[in-house]
Amino acid sequence: MLKSNQSYLSVINPSVKLVTHILLMIMLMSLDDPLTTFCLWIFFLIIGISIGGWHLTYLLKVLLPYTFFFVLIFWMMAAFGKGENVLFHWAWFRVTEESVRNGLNISLRMLGFVTIGLLFTSTTDLNKLMMSLIHQFKMSPKWAYGFLAGFRCIPLFQEELSQIKAAHRIRGYRNYGSWKAFSRYAVPLLTTAIRRSERMAIAMVARGFTGTRERTYYVNPTVSKWDYGYLISTLLIAGVIIFFVGSY
Repeated sequence: MLKSNQSYLSVINPSVKLVTHILLMIMLMSLDDPLTTFCLWIFFLIIGISIGGWHLTYLLKVLLPYTFFFVLIFWMMAAFGKGENVLFHWAWFRVTEESVRNGLNISLRMLGFVTIGLLFTSTTDLNKLMMSLIHQFKMSPKWAYGFLAGFRCIPLFQEELSQIKAAHRIRGYRNYGSWKAFSRYAVPLLTTAIRRSERMAIAMVARGFTGTRERTYYVNPTVSKWDYGYLISTLLIAGVIIFFVGSY
């Protein structure tokens, strides 16, 4: 679930932040140079450490598991890629300069996507995001509150699933097949979800929620100069990195 870490980046309007990070991902996808991709990834890390409230322990905790995928993607792309300048050849492994370059670029791009996503999820509050989508992107309140209710139910479903598993263990149930286990868990969870959604709908209608845009809001998020500053400065610095490092 999205939860803000109370850093400077958490003050930025979520819609502006979302647009900025999507544009950064598009810029990252357009790169084919590993060095430029690496420099952009370092830039994302600097943003997280300087204004995102990240610490070294947090980085090790969230990014260390992705190093396995980094190595795996790099090896798959390098060992089975195409190219003419062969660096290593043994059995069905054929490592070339082109495949190593492509593998580094793809794996670093993956780390860049993960870092950009963490920059958004670790500094954005779910309620503020939905309110911002309603006011800045003119999203329908029906969709916004529906997504909000769905996200809020995820921890409840996880808790109920653990309770169902504990009840099955107490009764001596053993998992003899994935499909059988899926049906045993899915049916009660689906039943509970239907009941909970019905109660939510009745509660919202009872409090006057109709889904129309003509309504009052307790919080009215706006776009300030600091939001525009983050958008412009981040994209400008990323563009400078791409221009100078790419032409090096």
